[in-house]
Amino acid sequence: MYESTSGRPGRNEVDALVDVLAAANRYDLALGVIPVAFAGALVAAHALGVSVLHALSVAAVIGLAVIVDSCYLNPPVDQGSRERH
Repeated sequence: MYESTSGRPGRNEVDALVDVLAAANRYDLALGVIPVAFAGALVAAHALGVSVLHALSVAAVIGLAVIVDSCYLNPPVDQGSRERH
């Protein structure tokens, strides 16, 4: 994705990255945790000599916990659907 900086003099890539990270919410971070858990599991399996099946099983449990937390324990709430009495 290419971001045009026209109309914003002095804006650089670091400022754009800070804006994107500041706009991230709980659910964006949850979506990032899942692939990081699987990548970390593969690195740990290679570095520690653990079987890949066991390492990926741990990553799957972490991913499942994140999904359960994000979807069922703390689901997103639509701000526009509140009823007024």
